Amino acid sequence: MEFSEIREKFEGLTADQVCELAKFGKEILDHAGMFGLSSGLLNLIKDIINADNYVLDDNKCTIETLIYIISLVNDLTEKCWHERKTPFGLTGLKDDNEYLGLKDATKIEAL
Repeated sequence: MEFSEIREKFEGLTADQVCELAKFGKEILDHAGMFGLSSGLLNLIKDIINADNYVLDDNKCTIETLIYIISLVNDLTEKCWHERKTPFGLTGLKDDNEYLGLKDATKIEAL
């Protein structure tokens, strides 16, 4: 993809800003992976809601934010399936491929 295409997708952002956002997202996925991030946040939400001293009003905004992040991660996973690419093939990050035992595969192929 050429930067002119990136500029269209991220209208109003400079190349440096796009790079910072990419580094931010890469660091998060490098640390947790798509599957670890989604399931970890979901389990955290369950723990928060099930806590004895849980107060919905105090935590509603945080939980909504976590659910939104989970939704974005799930969308990324669905994009892998739709484009028939492994997580490594779509994002260039190997953590999820290793978790799934896919090694360096970039495409999802029928078994």
